[in-house]
Amino acid sequence: MKNRIVSKIVTGVVVIGMALNVAACSEKEAKQPEVSNVEKAASVFNGELQGDSTVIGVGSTKVSYDEYRMYSWFLKNQYEDVMSAEVWDYSLGEMTVGQAAIEDILRLIIQIKVMNNEAAGQGVGLGIDEKGDIDYKADQYLATVPSEIQAANGITPAGMHQIFEENEIARKMYDVVTGNVEANVDEASMQAAKVLMLYYPADDTNRDQVRAQIDALTAELKGYKGNFYSFVKDKTGRAPEETIIGKMDQRITLAATALAMKKYTVSDVVAEQDGFYVMYCLKNNTKGLNKSYREQYIAGQQNMTFQAAYENWAEKYEVKVSKSLLAN
Repeated sequence: MKNRIVSKIVTGVVVIGMALNVAACSEKEAKQPEVSNVEKAASVFNGELQGDSTVIGVGSTKVSYDEYRMYSWFLKNQYEDVMSAEVWDYSLGEMTVGQAAIEDILRLIIQIKVMNNEAAGQGVGLGIDEKGDIDYKADQYLATVPSEIQAANGITPAGMHQIFEENEIARKMYDVVTGNVEANVDEASMQAAKVLMLYYPADDTNRDQVRAQIDALTAELKGYKGNFYSFVKDKTGRAPEETIIGKMDQRITLAATALAMKKYTVSDVVAEQDGFYVMYCLKNNTKGLNKSYREQYIAGQQNMTFQAAYENWAEKYEVKVSKSLLAN
């Protein structure tokens, strides 16, 4: 549940979805050493919140309570449509889904503000036609929201325009950073296999013990009358992972083994630094599969490229979050 909420993006509004480790913290927690190239955060309000109260400061950029409420509404509306309002009280262990959602909204807003600040510095923005098109889409979306919902959640035409525009600029920044990734991918390296994978993690403290466990399991598998899927499910209590693994995978031995397998065969135990694997080959080195792997690989490389750029950007801005907001 938590992973789905962290990675989900607000339908129709937020058009980029990077999983970012952005610190959303209170005013006290956000204090950083005095560094000349860090833009100090705007002061936030810690009393009874009103619509125009500043609740987040990303450098000198201010986020009002109404803007936060709009982002919050987008997320809640998306999930309540399919899961009902009770989803927010569901326990994730140390927090509820609702508490986790607050963190996710904060991360998202901080991400958008950082990217827009960087866009301004790099001259990336919206042309007149682009702005007109984005504002039209915002108005079309706003027309679907009942007036009582708008009033209850601080939703205004100006606020809707701002959110749509800033998210489009953020998308453009993502494209600027990752635009050359696909061109640098060697087509000949995009060979892949689709496998069912049994994985036992191991490290230096338990490597011999885990190896003995998986060796015993594979020995039993050889005499098993059913299929690989049912064997793994019966013996481990969980289904094997279906995954695409290819030539560019950093687990070199695992990738080489997968690519050498024939369809509907089971591998021997494969040892990697992070543990041990056994694979069942579903498909190997077809045109469609290699294309899927290429898309998967490019997406991963784009995410890594963006993450590196974003980390550099985020270091330039002190962040403050209202304690009153966190207490909601």
